Amino acid sequence: MLSSIVPVFLIILLGVAIRRYQWMSAEFFPVVERFSYNVAFPAMLFLATAKLDFQGGEVGLLALATLAPTALILVLTMVGLRRASALPDAARSSVIQGAVRPNTYFGVAVSALFFEPHTASLVLLALALCLPAVNVVAVVALSWWSGRKRSLRTIALTLLRNPIILSVAAGMAWSEAGLPLPATMASTLDIIGRSALCLGLICVGGGLVFTREGLRPVALAVTAALKLIAMPLAAAVLCRVLGLPTPLALAACFYCALPTAPNAYIMARQMGGDAQLMATMITTQTMLALLTVPLSLKYLD
Repeated sequence: MLSSIVPVFLIILLGVAIRRYQWMSAEFFPVVERFSYNVAFPAMLFLATAKLDFQGGEVGLLALATLAPTALILVLTMVGLRRASALPDAARSSVIQGAVRPNTYFGVAVSALFFEPHTASLVLLALALCLPAVNVVAVVALSWWSGRKRSLRTIALTLLRNPIILSVAAGMAWSEAGLPLPATMASTLDIIGRSALCLGLICVGGGLVFTREGLRPVALAVTAALKLIAMPLAAAVLCRVLGLPTPLALAACFYCALPTAPNAYIMARQMGGDAQLMATMITTQTMLALLTVPLSLKYLD
């Protein structure tokens, strides 16, 4: 798997270099982030989701093997936050995001390089099943702890405007309706969607933070342990208990082992979360994932 992860990190390092040596203007990363988050990434997710089969027996098992560990980690995180009385509200929303949201760019890129096509498609299915749920959790947490007065109507409107939730929901509806994808439409979405991986990983690199500003070591360490160790371990145990076939177990454990989402920083910045802490979490987890993702799959051996 190392040979599959290294290219991903090389593209991330390209983003670091672009930011560090100012190869592009200051507007480069904000513009690319917005395009990737609102256009390219939704195009990729819609196309991938619309092609998936949600009728097979694998769907329910995969949903259980990914959503159950996610729910467990969310509960453990909430219990921990109740004890962390000194932690500011904005930081709490970042901890929630860091504990449950997956780096889809990382997941799609590495799974396509490392796994056989069937297992890679199961990783996409896991993302399609889980992304709406974890994004709902993130939006609610950010709204709850933002310090701004938000009504249920405002939270609902925020969810309905989320491009990730909309694209996955639209893709699932298209698949369930059994509608064919016109070749022209599929090719257009494919071309746009392919840019999401490269641009997304470059933005991850551009957003990495290598300073101690805003560092909260305990929150950082606990969140990384929950996301990168506890969640895939819970998935592996559940897969063994359920006796899942190897492709399903690999997809579930790989999904649960993914580092936190880079666009969590954008959401934190836009919705009143602790963006600095979120950036540090993304940096730490992305770097640690080079070791923890391959190790997490060893649980299945």
